[in-house]
Amino acid sequence: MRKRIGLLYSLSGTISIVGIGQLHASLLAIDDINRSKATQFEPVIADTQSDPHVAARKAYHLLKEERVDALVGCYMSSVRNSVISVLNETGGLLLYPTVYEGDQTHPNIFYLGAVPNQQVEPALSWAIENLSSQFIIVGSDYIYPRSTNKQAKEYIENAGGRTILEEYFPLGCQSFDHFFIRLKGLCKQVSPVVVFSTIVGDSVVSFYKQYKKNNIPFPIISPITSEREIQLMGSEAAAGHICTSSYFQSVESSINKKFVNAFNIRYGNEPISREMASSYDAIHLLSSACDKATGIAHGGNDMEKIRQCLKSVCMEGLQGKVMMSPRIQHLWQWSRLGRVQKDGKIESFWQSAGPVPPKFNTIYPDVIYLTPQKKDKHRRFSAIVGRNKKIIECINLAKVASTNSANVLITGETGTGKEMIAQEIHANSDRRNNPFVPINCVTIPKDLIASELFGYEEGTFTGAKKGGRIGKFEIANGGTLFLDEIGEMAHEMQASLLRAIEEKEIYRIGSQKPVKLNFRLIAATNRNIEKEIHYCNTFRKDLFYRLSVFLIKLPRLCDRTDDIPELANHFLDSLCLKNAISKSFLPETLNLLLFYPWPGNVRELKNIVERSFYISMDAKHIAPKHLPEWITDSRSDVFITTAKHGNEPSQYFADPRSEDQCIPLEKYLNVAFGRNLLIDENEKNLIEIAISKTKYNLTKAADLLGVSRTTLYRKIKKYEISTR
Repeated sequence: MRKRIGLLYSLSGTISIVGIGQLHASLLAIDDINRSKATQFEPVIADTQSDPHVAARKAYHLLKEERVDALVGCYMSSVRNSVISVLNETGGLLLYPTVYEGDQTHPNIFYLGAVPNQQVEPALSWAIENLSSQFIIVGSDYIYPRSTNKQAKEYIENAGGRTILEEYFPLGCQSFDHFFIRLKGLCKQVSPVVVFSTIVGDSVVSFYKQYKKNNIPFPIISPITSEREIQLMGSEAAAGHICTSSYFQSVESSINKKFVNAFNIRYGNEPISREMASSYDAIHLLSSACDKATGIAHGGNDMEKIRQCLKSVCMEGLQGKVMMSPRIQHLWQWSRLGRVQKDGKIESFWQSAGPVPPKFNTIYPDVIYLTPQKKDKHRRFSAIVGRNKKIIECINLAKVASTNSANVLITGETGTGKEMIAQEIHANSDRRNNPFVPINCVTIPKDLIASELFGYEEGTFTGAKKGGRIGKFEIANGGTLFLDEIGEMAHEMQASLLRAIEEKEIYRIGSQKPVKLNFRLIAATNRNIEKEIHYCNTFRKDLFYRLSVFLIKLPRLCDRTDDIPELANHFLDSLCLKNAISKSFLPETLNLLLFYPWPGNVRELKNIVERSFYISMDAKHIAPKHLPEWITDSRSDVFITTAKHGNEPSQYFADPRSEDQCIPLEKYLNVAFGRNLLIDENEKNLIEIAISKTKYNLTKAADLLGVSRTTLYRKIKKYEISTR
């Protein structure tokens, strides 16, 4: 079997300092595989020129014209994001072998680089404990540095530290004189400090050299700087600084020594960086998936079989043993800290006990280790957005629940944020440093849920794993077990769950020996459990009472419409940050969002905002035309209008009560919703005010409201409004 592999790297431009090495490592891996494996790889090389637009064109050419089976590469986050539309259209597969900011999943991408919790957070934790809790943060001005630095700042603050300066420089920047003037002034006032750098590309070399020239006495910690940049800047500029990475060239393993030797023979005595090692491993991961796919019964799409095999691939890589997290397609990998020596080599002085699972702020793998949070009552539960009375009541109850280990039952429609509340309770509890283990009772077949929860002994049933398997209860020992959609659990299984909760012990299937555990249980459901207890008898009453020590009933989004603008802007700001662009909603767009009923709740709102963000493309404002038809059609005759100054829309609503007929959007929302008025009541009030303001001239009132006379007459009849 022969596969064509597209190698999509930056071979020119500001990122070529990394891309050329990645290409060499990939070619070496392909040669290794072609000498020893049945599946042969044919490389097809393309240069992204360190440009996202070029990368998208080249990716399309490789997948559509060259007919490659998979892509490997795309260094910058902006490049990766630019290729996503191509993957969507072509169904192509991308292996992304680069450290990045996290918080992204895509069915066609396998992420092989570290996310912040796998290398940034360990470095910050070590620095706070051993160097200083005061940080200066610098980075290149694009997606990865800004997003990673934002997460770094949050971690520093939650750990009790502070950021005293944050500054960004254009990609390719070579002069940092202004920054060093400020830095030296700060160093006289605050000492010691740690400089955390996410400067990328050829700017790294200039920054370190000028850092040395200015005699700054404090170390730089960087998740970017690697052996390759150190060679270019020279050991004199790099010595003493600290790098964090999953891989250093000095890793003591037979597989790495063999790789380094082969690389040096082929390409000379070149330094080998983390990205090069990841690119080498990417080819071998793809090869391992191909080997597994050949053992699968024939039929179906060949690349789809390989894609599915990649989800569960596990192998000995250059950094050590690595494995794929199947749910989010991110690699579990090692975390290391190293100090640059006088000879330019990086000597590792700390490493994790094993591969570290990826952790996201919004998307979580099967087992989650949440970032410890500083005990600050003003920041607790800050991930829950909203000021509506109902959601505030839920947050306050969740805060109380986080102070103890009592069971919690969270109810609410699909998309209201039940798992997020559960995550926040765990993250703010004494169990925060232990696992959060979610399990969805719907996705597991009824005959398998017992083994998933309780585990089993070897030989218990046909196909049982050798050595047995521990269940989710044992994985969650010391932490929190989250049972989502518990209302779907079979009645007979509920009795076993009740006993585990009451006795705090479980029996593995096939074992007579009890296992004592210390776990906290949080359950969630979108069903009306109380009604089912009384009328349907599908849920045990005693289990309900045991689970609902704290009963949190999340409101529907249509019951907290005053939170819609804040939620929509929150989701939009997150997208803008990830894509390094600026967008905002037009007032009439927010108005349409306010009047839509949102059957999918907050999750639907988030998806609509994301859809509109990408459909609006280069536009600075998200307009009504960027919303789906089912939203714009649901309220085609809304009354709140946009005041215009020149050709630019402003963040104002027309208001007949004010002299200039305009009030700020924020003020309008406070007025409109501060009295908890229903939507119909808002409309009626606005119409009455407009009619009064125009002295019962309905034509002028219609113009003031921004609607047709026909619409106004229909509304007057509906609300029985007096017109004289």
